[in-house]
Amino acid sequence: MGRLIIYKVLNNNAIVTKEHGQERIIMGAGIAFGKKKKDPVDPMKIEKMFIPSFENAEQFKEILTTTPLDIIDLSEQIISYAEGELKTPFHDYIHVSLTDHLAHAVRLAREELVVHNRLAEEIRLLYTAEYQIGEWAVSHIEDQLAVSLPKEEAANIALHLYNARQRHPNMATALQTATLLNELREQIEAFFGQTIETTSMTYYRFFTHMKLVLARIEQGQTLHDMDDVILEAVKTRYTDAFQCAEKMASWLEQELQTTVPISEVGYMALHVERIRPDFEKERFL
Repeated sequence: MGRLIIYKVLNNNAIVTKEHGQERIIMGAGIAFGKKKKDPVDPMKIEKMFIPSFENAEQFKEILTTTPLDIIDLSEQIISYAEGELKTPFHDYIHVSLTDHLAHAVRLAREELVVHNRLAEEIRLLYTAEYQIGEWAVSHIEDQLAVSLPKEEAANIALHLYNARQRHPNMATALQTATLLNELREQIEAFFGQTIETTSMTYYRFFTHMKLVLARIEQGQTLHDMDDVILEAVKTRYTDAFQCAEKMASWLEQELQTTVPISEVGYMALHVERIRPDFEKERFL
């Protein structure tokens, strides 16, 4: 790579260079201050440089030219922090998706409009490392911009980070898993007429089991059959939990166009039963 020349100024902190027909977006504090096209780039000010893929290059340029600089800076700080914490690079699209999302979230916060994420608990459990970074990011944004963001914003940021870690980013897939697990939790709550304490260890065990069930279904794997004697004992001893598990399995079969083995239903029933003591505690509080 030879001497870099500015091809286009996006803002004071972002420029585009072009070499052999290939564009690079380069970012750095004040890298374009007082500069114009054909001016040389100061290599000491380069903080980030990447070649955006064809599908997101124009989107990112638009984001950089229409989004407030403080939002862009915060987004890049969060991305850098996350890359360090997770020890992994992100797909370039994170620079588009997260920056755009944060701009929208901050705008809503300043207008005192709160949009809740009903999948926040499932995202917290599914993507723990990303969620913790999301919590840090929310606190950092609030400190820097003096705004108050909803607690669920940590889950929104976590989902963007998780998605950007994948080789082929697909927000729909990540959302589908969280949505399925949220629906299963709501089915249990509706069946027993009680609210599940999602921070309890019993729920975490159930959640982990159901995450593995969904992974096995997605991969076309089946669990080894539960012993018939044990299965019959589960049906008899934990009648309500087993009926709840049957309804959950039936719903999964319709949603995923698959068959849930009876052994999975048996194990689901055992985990549902383990949650019930939490219901009893809540009932008498």
